[in-house]
Amino acid sequence: MRHWPAQDALKPWQHRSWTFTTSPGFRLQAAWVLDLYARTWQGEQLGDDEFVISADEETSIQARCRCHPTSPPARPGR
Repeated sequence: MRHWPAQDALKPWQHRSWTFTTSPGFRLQAAWVLDLYARTWQGEQLGDDEFVISADEETSIQARCRCHPTSPPARPGR
């Protein structure tokens, strides 16, 4: 199975794409985020007792009830 994708025409690991934004405030917002990844805030390094928490809101994803009952795990070897 490991060598099958190498022989096929589908090679997703070789695909590259670039997205360019035209938003005027993008560079400033990106700089804030990149500084936090570097553990820097307003030009100062974060302390050992300071943490960065990242959260993203996906408004289109909602918790839904199950349509079908939960089934038990399959037997080994299946």
